[in-house]
Amino acid sequence: MKIGGGIGAVVAVLLSVAVWLLGIVNFNGMISLALLLCGLWTIVAAFAIVESRDRTYFLAWGVVIAALSLFDFIPLNYTIALILLAIVALIIINVYIGKAPKMYEAATTPTPSSGGTPAAS
Repeated sequence: MKIGGGIGAVVAVLLSVAVWLLGIVNFNGMISLALLLCGLWTIVAAFAIVESRDRTYFLAWGVVIAALSLFDFIPLNYTIALILLAIVALIIINVYIGKAPKMYEAATTPTPSSGGTPAAS
């Protein structure tokens, strides 16, 4: 059985519900804990499960989902502002990381020679 992102999310939600049913946290704390655990699982999956080409995408969404859990600790408008700043920063990082390998490949790829092939008639 291959471990995937879905199994981590299910475990995170079930663990959060169990903590809520035990009376350790209130309902908002349960939602916050579920978001935090799902975000952390997505970050771990980015390094352990996902292919390297998708790593930045999963890492970015893991940070955003984990940041959503802050609504229980700080005012909602600050949480939304932090999430928007995180998304903007991750977009900039993705653009930088996305262009760097392509520019490197273009600079190091040898040009194919066209000698020895007949022209199409």
